[in-house]
Amino acid sequence: MHKKIRIAILTTARSDFGLLKRVIRHAAARFKVDLLVAGSHFLHSRGETIHEIELEFSTCPDIKIVPFNAMNEAATPAAQVNTLAHTQLQASGWFENNNYDLMLFLGDRWELWGVTLAAFMHGIPLAHISGGEITEGVIDDCVRHSHTKISGLHFAATADYAKNLSLMGEEDWRISVVGECGLDQIHDAEIASAEEVRAKFGVDLSRDIILVTFHPSTLDYQTPVSEQIGVLLKALSAFSNHQIVFTAPGVEQGSETVLEAIRQYISQHANAILVDHFGSRNYLAVMEKSKVVVGNSSSGLVEASSLGVPAINVGQRQKNRLAADSVQHVSYSDSEIRAAIERALTTDYQHYARMCPNPYDPYRDGKNSLRIVDALEHALTELPRERLRVKKFDTRVAPEQWNYLLKERA
Repeated sequence: MHKKIRIAILTTARSDFGLLKRVIRHAAARFKVDLLVAGSHFLHSRGETIHEIELEFSTCPDIKIVPFNAMNEAATPAAQVNTLAHTQLQASGWFENNNYDLMLFLGDRWELWGVTLAAFMHGIPLAHISGGEITEGVIDDCVRHSHTKISGLHFAATADYAKNLSLMGEEDWRISVVGECGLDQIHDAEIASAEEVRAKFGVDLSRDIILVTFHPSTLDYQTPVSEQIGVLLKALSAFSNHQIVFTAPGVEQGSETVLEAIRQYISQHANAILVDHFGSRNYLAVMEKSKVVVGNSSSGLVEASSLGVPAINVGQRQKNRLAADSVQHVSYSDSEIRAAIERALTTDYQHYARMCPNPYDPYRDGKNSLRIVDALEHALTELPRERLRVKKFDTRVAPEQWNYLLKERA
């Protein structure tokens, strides 16, 4: 234990919090941890997940929750800039009086900028989970890569993504291939029961379920958001014998268009339901019992594969992201989507999906989160702070140097 080492862990959305839970707990066992909470966690329309966070760590007095509540319900460019500006002011004020040895964060959501840039300007070393990934159809791609360049440590899910980080000029010793940390709870069966899900959300897991999560593809200028969601809903209309479970999109430009279309669809289809926020345990329980996952969420490419559930990736949002062979990729075409769902529902394809390995889980041992904390511990106890902050642009790719911070502990 190194309780004199003080780190911050940042969460800005329901998506990253579900993936970070294990990391937070492992880190708190070794360091003094402050959990910085910002972004959509404070929005009523997204379930006010700040309360879920408080409940999750209510028995962990060593984890201090620090709120930066500046999120705007609107998803317009002006509202997003306003959110970032006010979050940066709050975060900067906090960092003025609270120094950290390092701040850890995950992903590619635009809300991250509100805190990460403030931390960077205050000289706090940054460590980034899930860098090197590619999603060419959405601004998240730019957000992710911008964080690569201001971060001193990188925790990549796969060797392919580690190579991308190297090609971006990151020194290879900074890069650890750890697997996707959110998959650890699947290995440990930390999933809600069918009874819990029915009681909380009215979702009957004994029925044939099609689970749908769809976000706007914000860089797809050829297809309006209304058309993106419209063709998907038209395809789903052919499956009246299935229970169709929608989850709400993230807060970004076009998300209100998606939500309004889903609500209108539900008003006309008795077999459909919208759940704003499941929480990771419940969401994984629904996914595990689903016949197919449809939409363009990363969960269809990452978690679904570990649960052996077929997935259909619609449109351009996740363009060029790694996926298991069980994932079908389709365009914005209701006939393509319908045909892919029909194929996924066959007995043969259900069996095939259970056999396909998940590229995001290279070790398959449920210790991905632990690898991150092991590497952090080595970096924070063995390397000078300035080495994490002062970077070189390295044009070589030397994969044998990846996992330096893990190999040294072996």
